Amino acid sequence: MIDENTSLLEEIYKTTKIGLRATQLIIPKVHSKQLRQKIANQESDYQDIAAKAKQMLREDGRMPKPERAVQKAVLRGSIQMNTMLDQTPSHIAKLMINGTTMGIVDVTKHLNRFDGADTEVKKLAEDYIINEQKNIDELKKHL
Repeated sequence: MIDENTSLLEEIYKTTKIGLRATQLIIPKVHSKQLRQKIANQESDYQDIAAKAKQMLREDGRMPKPERAVQKAVLRGSIQMNTMLDQTPSHIAKLMINGTTMGIVDVTKHLNRFDGADTEVKKLAEDYIINEQKNIDELKKHL
């Protein structure tokens, strides 16, 4: 039987770690002070949510699955390729919006799939989604 709490928390953790890694890779390429600050704030949000998910997993006697090296390499390569020729604020914002949208979709799918998860776990997923939607609204200002 699938432990819905664990599955949803692992998805939240995985998604926030991907977002965290992406922000860390992209910030050095951002030349706009305002956009750099927005992405740094998003990075901080990812750290907070990842820490909460990890703590909730630990309280349940679990540990989050480690990031896969292949996934890290693909993300790094994608960011390198997508910013090689275009580092304009508009392009960086578009990349961030696309990645943020992917995270929303992944967590929403898991939230819907694991509807029997505890209220506290579902609230963390919903908070993640709401926060990411706000991030997209802020990033749109840089398009």
